[in-house]
Amino acid sequence: MPFAYYARLTRSQQAVYRKSDALIEIRLENPAALRPRVAALELALNTEERAATERASRELVDGLTDAMGLPNVRVDVLAARPHSHWGELHGLYTRERGRQPKIQLWMRTAKRKRVVAFRTYLRTLLHEVGHHVDYAGLRLAESYHTDGFYKRESSLFHQLVPELAGRITMPTMEEYAKLPAADRLKRLTRTADELAAAVRGRDDAILSRRPDGKNWAAKEIVCHLRDIEEMFMGRFGLILAMDDPKLAFDPTMPDRWAEERQYLRNDGEHALAAFRKRRDESLALLRTLTPEQWKRAGVHATRGPLTINDFVTLMAWHDDNHLDQLRRALEGKA
Repeated sequence: MPFAYYARLTRSQQAVYRKSDALIEIRLENPAALRPRVAALELALNTEERAATERASRELVDGLTDAMGLPNVRVDVLAARPHSHWGELHGLYTRERGRQPKIQLWMRTAKRKRVVAFRTYLRTLLHEVGHHVDYAGLRLAESYHTDGFYKRESSLFHQLVPELAGRITMPTMEEYAKLPAADRLKRLTRTADELAAAVRGRDDAILSRRPDGKNWAAKEIVCHLRDIEEMFMGRFGLILAMDDPKLAFDPTMPDRWAEERQYLRNDGEHALAAFRKRRDESLALLRTLTPEQWKRAGVHATRGPLTINDFVTLMAWHDDNHLDQLRRALEGKA
């Protein structure tokens, strides 16, 4: 099923969309030859040095374009991500007639100026390479964010870091959107039990230990899920009570809450119990809604109109990502 914006495209644009959507893999002939460049990029990013990260990024992208027989693309790495009411910009691909195509990547978050996690950075890099593939390799007139586009990005990632491929099996948000509502609700129902199983038997020191200076501890992740659940319920209330309410978005909110609400001083068991209670309330509400109520929407500051159905998709994806983050934190890994 095409994404919602497909209906707004012209017939010629829809033909390009369908071609992109049908292509789900980029197969590298010898991905092992590029893995040392991936490792070098991780080391460079961990130094937190922009110049070193830029060199390693360029070397990896050069290796990818050579492997795929594509023209070279310029790569610039910048410091903190720009952000405004629309959120943070992670990466950007641009092409102008008569100029070499360019990929721009940002290595630090906008608010806290923290270096992003390696996997996030690598996925952003491969995402922008995917746009270059669309234009220079597939010769598409436009590079749309189709389901096929995201699958091509994932196929590159899994070839370059196979040791992570088995762990990164969560559905994408786009894949979740295609599942029946009942399946997404089942995913939301499991989350509290999965959190409890992950933290069972862990003492407060382990739950409060951050894997590094940039990433949350397991306890902070549970507190985040607890508080964000309350926000989701508040948005459901607005959407059900008003026609097209405006939904504010503050990209600094998660880190700000972690500090202001002193997540590391919270009791982990109490935070988990509060999350379970709020999630049960969310599920109870969602199960009473009519098909028409599932279609009611609010206007998100960066994503545009979002229905309650869309929010349930977001919640399922959000749960997956933070559960994976929590398990890595418990292992001392970013």
